[in-house]
Amino acid sequence: MKEEGVVDMPMRLLIVAAILVITVPVVLGIVNYYSVTASEQQLASGVEYLKKQIEIVYSQGENASMVVRVSFPFGTEFVKIGGHLGSDNSHLIRYKLRNGVERYTVVHYGNIAILMTAKNGSTLTVVGGTYDFILTKTKASTDLDHDGHLDDYYITVEVRTK
Repeated sequence: MKEEGVVDMPMRLLIVAAILVITVPVVLGIVNYYSVTASEQQLASGVEYLKKQIEIVYSQGENASMVVRVSFPFGTEFVKIGGHLGSDNSHLIRYKLRNGVERYTVVHYGNIAILMTAKNGSTLTVVGGTYDFILTKTKASTDLDHDGHLDDYYITVEVRTK
């Protein structure tokens, strides 16, 4: 019986184990990175789609309405749409993945910032999932842009419940 075979096999196993210890975390890190990146892109894409649909409704006549289905990925901490009319957030859609950075997009039609609010007059907040949003162009009862004319509009955003 050759003794070098007895010593050689444990050494080979040790080398294989060392290679696995080094490469497995790297591979898992790469997979996690691409998973997070894909979720970020899916969230940004959903927000951009919602923004475009809000712009379309705003471009139409008074009381124009549209139902829009949007999916946000699992892991979405929040999507906040609009706010109290006239507030800094009323023309923004803010969104964030868990353990991510909060981002926002400004919703506008030409050079007009589109004001958005929930039916109760505050920010509409949703998390990851699929939603049917009801977007309605509404005429404001007050002068929102402070130009002395009651010709201002905003978008009411609500989630359709089944």
